[in-house]
Amino acid sequence: MTQTFDIFDSLDLKTARSCLGARTAMLDTGEHLFHEGERTRFFGLILSGAVNVVRYSRDGRAKVLSHLVRGEVFGTSFILGGEGCSFASVVATEPTRVLLLRGEKVLRPCATRCAAHVQLVCRLLETLAHRNTLLARKIDCLTQHTTAEKLLAYLEMRAEATGSDAFEIPFTRQQLADYLNVDRSALSTEIGKLVRNGQIETTRRHFRLLRPQALTPMTRAEARTW
Repeated sequence: MTQTFDIFDSLDLKTARSCLGARTAMLDTGEHLFHEGERTRFFGLILSGAVNVVRYSRDGRAKVLSHLVRGEVFGTSFILGGEGCSFASVVATEPTRVLLLRGEKVLRPCATRCAAHVQLVCRLLETLAHRNTLLARKIDCLTQHTTAEKLLAYLEMRAEATGSDAFEIPFTRQQLADYLNVDRSALSTEIGKLVRNGQIETTRRHFRLLRPQALTPMTRAEARTW
C-alpha cells in the first residue's frame, strides 16, 4: 500500500534545500503539519515516521483518509494543482521527519538545471503514478456492496502491500470503520463472523488471512498484473 523510500534514497538533500527551497520539519506524535483549509506553498516527503491525512467532522471527530509512511508524499494535489489550500489535515502518528518542498520551485526549472531537480521531478511523477494506482484500488474497495466485502477487499489490499497474509493495519477499529465508510458496530460484527468462519485471525491491529483466494473478486494473480 505504500511507495518504498528507495526511489528517493539517492536524492541530494543539501542540493534540494538550496535549489528547491526545501526545508525539514520534525513532528512529535499527534502534532499537525497542515490544517484543513490552511494555505501553504509546501508539499511534503516523509523521511522517517508516519502521518495520517484526516478530515474533521463538525463534532471534531477525525476521519482518516490515508496513512502515509517513509518515502510517501502528501500535499501534491493542492500545491501542484494550483489550489494553495490544504484539503485535509496532516498529523504525525509517531515521531516524524518531513522534507517540505516549495511547489513553485519544483514546477519551474532551476537556473543551473541541476541533476537533483530533474531527479526529484522524475521520481515525483513515479510516486504520483503509484498513488493513482492505490486510489483506484481504494475505490474498488469502497465500492464493494457489503461491510464484509469492503473489509475483505481492504485486508487483501494490505496483504498485497506487505507481501504476507499476516500483517498489521495502521488503524484503530473506529479509524478502519471511518476509512471504509461503514458503521463501527457493523464492522465489529463482520470481523467476528469472519473469525468464526475461519477466514481471518485478528488480535487488535494484527490480521492474518486464512483463505485469501476467496476474499475478493480480484485474485492475487489479477492484482499483480492490474
